[in-house]
Amino acid sequence: MSAKTILITGGHGFIGSNMIHYYLNKYPDYQLVNIDYNTEAANPDNIPCPDQANRYSFHRVDIRNAYAISHLFELYDITDIIHFAAETRSQDRVGEIRLYEQTNVLGTMNLLHAAQSAWMAGPHQSNPKYAASRFHHLSLAETECGTLYSESKQRAGAMIQSFHREYGLNVVTTASPEVFGPMQQEDELVPRSIRQALEGNLVIPEQGRQRNWLFIVDLCEAVDTVFHLGEAGSRYEIDYNAGLNDRELAKHITALLNEHFQGPGSSPDRNEENGDGLHSRASPPVQKPVLGFAPFTPFKSGLRITLDWYIQKYKYADFLRRR
Repeated sequence: MSAKTILITGGHGFIGSNMIHYYLNKYPDYQLVNIDYNTEAANPDNIPCPDQANRYSFHRVDIRNAYAISHLFELYDITDIIHFAAETRSQDRVGEIRLYEQTNVLGTMNLLHAAQSAWMAGPHQSNPKYAASRFHHLSLAETECGTLYSESKQRAGAMIQSFHREYGLNVVTTASPEVFGPMQQEDELVPRSIRQALEGNLVIPEQGRQRNWLFIVDLCEAVDTVFHLGEAGSRYEIDYNAGLNDRELAKHITALLNEHFQGPGSSPDRNEENGDGLHSRASPPVQKPVLGFAPFTPFKSGLRITLDWYIQKYKYADFLRRR
């Protein structure tokens, strides 16, 4: 595998930090440049001081700042971009709703212009040194729509495709369902439910929203596959580990917690679909599936890994044994 210098945006976020650990461990020839503005959605502790520090650097950069992005291309010979940075917080927490447009659309455009300037000699003409350079964008599954966040991500996706059509920039897009796993922000549904369960106050909802869940390690594998093997200009849908409503998710968390601390315990209702509350995909995705890839982590295994990580983080083991 040839050496690369990859700019990873949003690398202190849940997905970005997991991807950085994944790449540092898998590709010894890759140098990673992490940029993140470190809003409340970021957690710098996710990457405290990697063992491969000689191949990793961090810069606090706001992707809305075009000058700062261009300066990074002067500091490093950036060969590729994997773009995770986005304003994902709910509208009541963002305050200024223009942040969705400014970060997710304008920020993406700044990255595209910087890549185009560095990698392209002209429209549809690559600089020979960067003939293999690629801009990878993480998008949302088609089912996620109707919010300012999802609408801004759709506009960013359309703009990315226009850079491919009009200028020949090598872009690929990976669309993901909802993701869970270690190092996720604590206000997200899975870690929030785990913490409530650990504290004994998780309320099992009546039904709740139906969601398609993907374990973070499987997402990293899928992104890596598309980044290296995807066809330029294409968008790929990642399949999911399981489809559950919020009630089923809560019951799985409760059952795993019982197994962890009390031996074999209760399990989710057996009258759920497939006998264990896990819903299989009923039809293939509309977009291209990820090349030769399918999620490989059983949902309950991924949830158990996530639960164990939060138990260790919150240091609840001794407390729960004394209950």
